[in-house]
Amino acid sequence: MATETQPQVPTEAVDAGRRPYRFTADQVWRMIAAGIIPDDVDVELLRGRIYRITKHEPHNYAVARTTKLLRAMLPPGFHAREEKSMRHGRSSIPEPDVAVVPGSEDDFRPEPPATSEAALIVEICASSRTADYRDKTSLYASADVPIYWVLDVDGRKLDVFSEPKGSGRDAGYARHASFAESEPAPVVLAGREVGRIAAKDMLPPIEPTPKP
Repeated sequence: MATETQPQVPTEAVDAGRRPYRFTADQVWRMIAAGIIPDDVDVELLRGRIYRITKHEPHNYAVARTTKLLRAMLPPGFHAREEKSMRHGRSSIPEPDVAVVPGSEDDFRPEPPATSEAALIVEICASSRTADYRDKTSLYASADVPIYWVLDVDGRKLDVFSEPKGSGRDAGYARHASFAESEPAPVVLAGREVGRIAAKDMLPPIEPTPKP
Protein backbone atom coordinates (compact mmCIF):
# COMPACT_ATOMS: atom_id res chain seq x y z
CA MET A 1 0.00 0.00 0.00
CA ALA A 2 1.32 3.43 -0.93
CA THR A 3 2.06 5.87 1.87
CA GLU A 4 1.11 9.48 1.40
CA THR A 5 3.92 11.93 2.07
CA GLN A 6 4.20 15.66 1.82
CA PRO A 7 6.66 16.98 -0.78
CA GLN A 8 9.79 18.39 0.80
CA VAL A 9 10.16 22.03 -0.20
CA PRO A 10 13.37 23.64 1.02
CA THR A 11 13.07 26.76 3.13
CA GLU A 12 13.84 29.88 1.10
CA ALA A 13 13.39 27.82 -2.09
CA VAL A 14 13.97 29.78 -5.30
CA ASP A 15 13.08 28.41 -8.73
CA ALA A 16 15.59 28.83 -11.54
CA GLY A 17 14.92 32.13 -13.29
CA ARG A 18 12.86 33.50 -10.39
CA ARG A 19 14.50 35.49 -7.63
CA PRO A 20 12.87 37.74 -5.01
CA TYR A 21 13.47 41.45 -5.48
CA ARG A 22 15.26 43.04 -2.53
CA PHE A 23 14.59 46.69 -1.75
CA THR A 24 17.25 49.10 -0.56
CA ALA A 25 16.81 51.44 2.38
CA ASP A 26 16.98 54.43 0.03
CA GLN A 27 14.15 53.03 -2.11
CA VAL A 28 11.95 52.53 0.94
CA TRP A 29 12.65 56.04 2.28
CA ARG A 30 11.65 57.44 -1.13
CA MET A 31 8.46 55.34 -1.23
CA ILE A 32 7.50 56.71 2.18
CA ALA A 33 8.24 60.29 1.10
CA ALA A 34 6.17 59.82 -2.08
CA GLY A 35 3.21 58.36 -0.18
CA ILE A 36 3.51 54.95 -1.84
CA ILE A 37 3.84 53.58 1.68
CA PRO A 38 1.28 55.61 3.70
CA ASP A 39 2.33 57.37 6.88
CA ASP A 40 -0.23 55.41 8.90
CA VAL A 41 1.20 52.03 7.85
CA ASP A 42 4.03 50.72 10.05
CA VAL A 43 6.65 48.83 8.07
CA GLU A 44 10.24 47.81 8.54
CA LEU A 45 12.85 46.69 6.04
CA LEU A 46 14.92 43.67 7.03
CA ARG A 47 17.65 42.60 4.63
CA GLY A 48 15.75 43.85 1.61
CA ARG A 49 12.31 42.56 2.58
CA ILE A 50 9.48 44.87 3.61
CA TYR A 51 7.35 43.67 6.53
CA ARG A 52 4.15 45.27 7.76
CA ILE A 53 4.12 45.54 11.56
CA THR A 54 0.93 44.54 13.37
CA LYS A 55 0.62 45.66 16.98
CA HIS A 56 -1.76 44.05 19.48
CA GLU A 57 -2.69 45.38 22.90
CA PRO A 58 -0.39 43.09 24.98
CA HIS A 59 2.49 44.29 22.79
CA ASN A 60 1.48 47.94 23.13
CA TYR A 61 1.23 47.63 26.92
CA ALA A 62 4.67 46.02 27.20
CA VAL A 63 6.28 48.64 24.96
CA ALA A 64 4.85 51.50 27.03
CA ARG A 65 5.83 49.91 30.36
CA THR A 66 9.36 49.04 29.20
CA THR A 67 9.95 52.54 27.88
CA LYS A 68 8.65 54.14 31.08
CA LEU A 69 10.81 51.97 33.34
CA LEU A 70 13.96 52.49 31.28
CA ARG A 71 13.49 56.26 31.05
CA ALA A 72 13.22 56.45 34.84
CA MET A 73 16.74 55.08 35.27
CA LEU A 74 18.64 56.43 32.26
CA PRO A 75 21.68 58.52 33.21
CA PRO A 76 22.37 61.85 31.48
CA GLY A 77 23.61 61.37 27.94
CA PHE A 78 21.09 58.66 26.98
CA HIS A 79 17.47 58.66 25.89
CA ALA A 80 14.92 56.01 24.91
CA ARG A 81 13.25 55.91 21.48
CA GLU A 82 9.91 54.10 21.29
CA GLU A 83 8.98 52.32 18.03
CA LYS A 84 11.09 54.59 15.82
CA SER A 85 12.96 53.60 12.66
CA MET A 86 16.75 53.26 12.72
CA ARG A 87 19.37 53.13 9.99
CA HIS A 88 21.14 49.85 9.33
CA GLY A 89 23.26 49.63 6.19
CA ARG A 90 21.88 49.63 2.65
CA SER A 91 19.13 47.04 3.00
CA SER A 92 17.53 47.35 6.45
CA ILE A 93 15.41 49.88 8.34
CA PRO A 94 14.47 48.13 11.59
CA GLU A 95 11.96 49.65 13.99
CA PRO A 96 12.93 48.43 17.46
CA ASP A 97 10.22 48.54 20.08
CA VAL A 98 12.62 50.40 22.38
CA ALA A 99 16.13 51.64 21.64
CA VAL A 100 18.41 53.40 24.12
CA VAL A 101 20.77 55.70 22.25
CA PRO A 102 23.22 58.49 23.15
CA GLY A 103 22.04 62.08 23.26
CA SER A 104 18.95 63.92 24.45
CA GLU A 105 15.32 63.78 23.33
CA ASP A 106 15.66 67.50 22.65
CA ASP A 107 18.37 66.92 20.04
CA PHE A 108 17.24 67.14 16.41
CA ARG A 109 18.93 65.17 13.66
CA PRO A 110 17.66 65.03 10.06
CA GLU A 111 18.28 61.27 9.96
CA PRO A 112 17.45 58.60 12.55
CA PRO A 113 20.33 57.10 14.53
CA ALA A 114 22.00 53.92 13.31
CA THR A 115 21.63 50.63 15.14
CA SER A 116 25.40 50.73 15.68
CA GLU A 117 24.86 53.75 17.98
CA ALA A 118 22.42 51.94 20.30
CA ALA A 119 23.50 50.99 23.82
CA LEU A 120 20.48 48.72 24.28
CA ILE A 121 17.71 47.47 21.98
CA VAL A 122 14.51 45.82 23.21
CA GLU A 123 12.01 43.85 21.13
CA ILE A 124 8.66 42.74 22.56
CA CYS A 125 7.94 39.22 21.34
CA ALA A 126 4.17 38.75 21.12
CA SER A 127 3.61 37.42 17.59
CA SER A 128 7.05 37.85 16.04
CA ARG A 129 9.15 34.98 17.44
CA THR A 130 11.11 34.22 14.26
CA ALA A 131 11.90 37.88 13.65
CA ASP A 132 12.90 38.66 17.23
CA TYR A 133 14.85 35.50 18.11
CA ARG A 134 16.48 34.75 14.76
CA ASP A 135 16.45 37.58 12.22
CA LYS A 136 16.95 40.52 14.55
CA THR A 137 19.43 38.74 16.78
CA SER A 138 21.85 38.46 13.86
CA LEU A 139 20.91 41.92 12.54
CA TYR A 140 21.66 43.73 15.80
CA ALA A 141 24.74 41.63 16.52
CA SER A 142 26.11 42.55 13.08
CA ALA A 143 25.85 46.22 14.13
CA ASP A 144 27.67 45.50 17.41
CA VAL A 145 24.67 46.44 19.53
CA PRO A 146 26.16 45.47 22.91
CA ILE A 147 22.95 44.38 24.67
CA TYR A 148 19.79 43.02 23.05
CA TRP A 149 16.67 42.17 25.04
CA VAL A 150 13.72 40.04 23.92
CA LEU A 151 10.74 40.33 26.25
CA ASP A 152 8.68 37.18 25.68
CA VAL A 153 5.02 37.99 26.35
CA ASP A 154 3.72 34.42 26.06
CA GLY A 155 6.67 32.84 27.88
CA ARG A 156 6.62 35.62 30.49
CA LYS A 157 10.40 35.93 30.62
CA LEU A 158 13.22 38.18 29.48
CA ASP A 159 16.06 36.94 27.28
CA VAL A 160 19.25 39.02 27.38
CA PHE A 161 21.86 38.70 24.63
CA SER A 162 25.31 40.25 24.99
CA GLU A 163 28.83 40.19 23.52
CA PRO A 164 28.09 40.43 19.78
CA LYS A 165 30.28 38.40 17.45
CA GLY A 166 30.54 37.59 13.74
CA SER A 167 29.25 39.51 10.75
CA GLY A 168 26.30 39.57 8.38
CA ARG A 169 23.76 36.75 8.68
CA ASP A 170 26.29 34.72 10.69
CA ALA A 171 26.47 37.34 13.44
CA GLY A 172 25.18 36.45 16.88
CA TYR A 173 25.79 36.88 20.58
CA ALA A 174 28.31 34.93 22.65
CA ARG A 175 26.27 35.19 25.84
CA HIS A 176 22.58 34.54 26.48
CA ALA A 177 20.84 34.76 29.84
CA SER A 178 17.17 34.02 30.45
CA PHE A 179 15.43 35.76 33.36
CA ALA A 180 12.24 34.36 34.86
CA GLU A 181 9.24 36.62 35.32
CA SER A 182 10.13 37.77 38.84
CA GLU A 183 13.92 37.77 38.44
CA PRO A 184 15.40 41.28 38.09
CA ALA A 185 17.70 41.72 35.08
CA PRO A 186 20.54 44.25 35.09
CA VAL A 187 20.23 47.28 32.84
CA VAL A 188 23.75 47.80 31.51
CA LEU A 189 24.68 50.89 29.49
CA ALA A 190 28.21 51.49 28.23
CA GLY A 191 29.47 48.72 30.50
CA ARG A 192 27.88 50.10 33.68
CA GLU A 193 24.84 48.76 35.50
CA VAL A 194 22.33 51.58 36.01
CA GLY A 195 19.49 49.59 37.54
CA ARG A 196 17.47 46.38 37.42
CA ILE A 197 14.08 45.50 35.93
CA ALA A 198 12.01 42.33 36.30
CA ALA A 199 10.03 40.98 33.35
CA LYS A 200 6.79 41.05 35.37
CA ASP A 201 7.07 44.84 35.64
CA MET A 202 7.17 45.18 31.84
CA LEU A 203 4.63 42.48 30.93
CA PRO A 204 0.86 42.91 30.91
CA PRO A 205 -0.76 41.41 34.02
CA ILE A 206 -2.24 37.93 33.66
CA GLU A 207 -5.62 39.26 34.79
CA PRO A 208 -6.77 42.32 32.80
CA THR A 209 -7.68 45.50 34.65
CA PRO A 210 -11.47 45.59 35.23
CA LYS A 211 -13.38 48.14 33.18
CA PRO A 212 -14.59 51.12 35.21
